[in-house]
Amino acid sequence: MDNIFKKYLEGTFPKNIDYGVFEPSFIPHKMPHREKEIGVIAENLGRILLGGRPKNILVFGKSGTGKTAAMKYIGRELEEASRERVNVKTVFINCQVKDNSYSIFETLGNAFNGERIPFTGWSFDRLYATTRKNLDQWGGNVILVLDEIDRFVKKNGDDFLYQILLLDSELEKSRITIVGITNDLKFSEYLDSRVKSRLNEEKIVFPPYSSDQIYDILMDRVNIAGIGGFVSEGALRLISSLASQENGDARKAIEMLRTSIQIAFSSGDNRVEEAHVFSAKTRMEYDAVMETIRTLPVQAKALLLGIILLRESGNVQYTTGEVFEAYRNVANGANLPVLTPRRISDMLSDLDSLGLITAHVTSLGRYGRTKMIEINVSFNDAKKVIFEDENFSRLKNTPTMKQLRLT
Repeated sequence: MDNIFKKYLEGTFPKNIDYGVFEPSFIPHKMPHREKEIGVIAENLGRILLGGRPKNILVFGKSGTGKTAAMKYIGRELEEASRERVNVKTVFINCQVKDNSYSIFETLGNAFNGERIPFTGWSFDRLYATTRKNLDQWGGNVILVLDEIDRFVKKNGDDFLYQILLLDSELEKSRITIVGITNDLKFSEYLDSRVKSRLNEEKIVFPPYSSDQIYDILMDRVNIAGIGGFVSEGALRLISSLASQENGDARKAIEMLRTSIQIAFSSGDNRVEEAHVFSAKTRMEYDAVMETIRTLPVQAKALLLGIILLRESGNVQYTTGEVFEAYRNVANGANLPVLTPRRISDMLSDLDSLGLITAHVTSLGRYGRTKMIEINVSFNDAKKVIFEDENFSRLKNTPTMKQLRLT
């Protein structure tokens, strides 16, 4: 029997590929097709080098249009250019991760030498004062990049923005320039008039990439990785076309290229071809769906499991009443509190928006209207993911709705 690793040793595909080139965190030394947007932002922030003060900036654009990568690229270039002239530091905060005012001020204050701010526990007055002291002791220009800023404001309101703008006005030796990154073109409408007045921002829009532009980006990454001769033009064109159909998302295109390379390498093939791209697309779609299920709240998992068990019992569509009964059986079997039918109806809408189910309203004549539910995911794969949750471990041996009713 041949050694299972023989294909890796015999293939001519490069063995030591730097996959970091294809990671979202990688920032190249040039950004194809973003020269105009980068130039506008650089012209504004470049005032720092001349002793001036830049305007705050809001960067708009859909996912994968290069907003975050461009700001990291600009921040790196600005810090390098200012090294001999003035103090400049770029502080990146993802507002989806740092999702409250305390964590944002803690991250900002701890980006500089001075008194260390604990992860939690201080009053806001002390947090604010220490952040201000640390920034003024450093003495320079802070570019505060707030990625996913719209998510934070929708969840918490815009008070934190007002507090940062107020902090900037109170600093004596430092200055803060805010760069907000959002994919919501209506973001400014969510801001209070007092914040709008102080923010006084410049707006930059990053348009979606075209298929040809994505191809250039992919070719650039392939050349940086030194594997240009091992990726066919057909594969790159296919990835570019698929990505351009999904809002010109270059990030997704680069991820598809990385996955295609890994599939070709693990298959012992000597070149990335279109077949590897189709395999990568299938794998990425599967991974995305399963990860979505894995991160669902426990009650949503119970609801989805109930729908899966209904489908396995033979029916293709089911009413909300049937779904609620199935959910209740799962919840009771897993010792979970049973939610109300109204709350379950809301959760069905959530699962529908995620694409895990399809829920459409159907008229029952004189009996009124109801939602008819269909499931859109692989039953076995979804059940495996749900059973990873310890809340459902005791249900692994009751695979059918009939058996579940008897527990």
